[in-house]
Amino acid sequence: MWGMAAAFYLLDFFQRVSPAALALDLSREIAPTAVALGSLSSAYFITYAGLQLPAGMLIDRFGGRMVLAASAALGMVGALFFASATSLSEAIVGRLIVGASGAVAWVGMLKLASHWFSPARFAGITGLSLAVGGCGAVLSGLPLSLLAQALGWREVIHASAAVAALLAGLILWKLRDEPKQLGYENHAHPASSESSGPHKTPIRDLALLSLGQMGVTGSLAALGWLWSVPFLTSQFSLSLSSATLFSSVMMVGFAVGGVLFGAYSDRQRSRKRPLLAGTIGTALGLGALASGSLAGSVVLTVAALWLIGLCAGSMVLSFAWAKDLMQGRRTATVIALVNLCVMTGSIVLPPIFGAVLDALWQGEVAGGVRHYPMVAFESAFGVLALWVLFTLIAQLLVREPKHKG
Repeated sequence: MWGMAAAFYLLDFFQRVSPAALALDLSREIAPTAVALGSLSSAYFITYAGLQLPAGMLIDRFGGRMVLAASAALGMVGALFFASATSLSEAIVGRLIVGASGAVAWVGMLKLASHWFSPARFAGITGLSLAVGGCGAVLSGLPLSLLAQALGWREVIHASAAVAALLAGLILWKLRDEPKQLGYENHAHPASSESSGPHKTPIRDLALLSLGQMGVTGSLAALGWLWSVPFLTSQFSLSLSSATLFSSVMMVGFAVGGVLFGAYSDRQRSRKRPLLAGTIGTALGLGALASGSLAGSVVLTVAALWLIGLCAGSMVLSFAWAKDLMQGRRTATVIALVNLCVMTGSIVLPPIFGAVLDALWQGEVAGGVRHYPMVAFESAFGVLALWVLFTLIAQLLVREPKHKG
């Protein structure tokens, strides 16, 4: 059951991250400036974030089966629209539709996990779920780049639409929301009667926890999902294939980090300490890139990108932490609220990164694409590092309930 939802999440992540591998093609055909390309990438996150709370409420009300199946079908429509676009505005509409489709993928998958797996394993399963998304991101790296070069980027996106249609049918046919429908025990987190009143709801902690997720994933979106390939090709004269491969190490690190941080959190029965460690590690990686000390070494630069991806995987703990805070009440809606803030950073930071690049552009063009100097990238890395440090403060202020596992 989890696997079917996870397959949809993998496809969603593939579609989400695809502009990074297709950045040069998109720049030539549709998005000529850094702001335009950043806006195209961020269009996905506008509807994805905007529909998080409605998606959570729908899943809590109707279950994941119908909502996930309908969303997979919608993803097919969005992919077809994006692949057929001849202008920036048309491409943005396609990305908006794809984002609307993906809004339920993560929330629905974790809602299913909360019923099909023991609460003592929830953070670990959440980390494994993130790793599935990381696999989708890796597939949208070098494999997508090679396929796009061989077949054309539009043809590959058309193929992803066909996969979405197949998943919609499979989910509708086979998925079940509750273990009891197949004769198994339901592991939904029982709500505590002591904290059932509205005056006991930890609104302050939930709000701070949600705010604290804006920086890490937003920085990953700006780099791993968009700007790392242009950065590596322009600053280290790497081929597109090599840059895409090196960029993919961020997503590999992201997947590995999710599994490691999730398993460690369950073992230690703590959400806060591992999450803070991951946020600090992300800030250190960004700070190293911003300092310029790694500019002469592609190996050290790629290592820093991997560190950022690995530490960013700690963000999975925010969902388990939110579930603990709310004692299992309205799990999908609570997860959607946290994910809304996660995606808000992903909407805002890629265009900000692009705006910094455009502001420091010196007029150089190479192969029909703007070439930005190293100082522009270093300044943009610095902005991301400061943003992550700001969200770290919010995380520090969240109180951690006793984890009863």
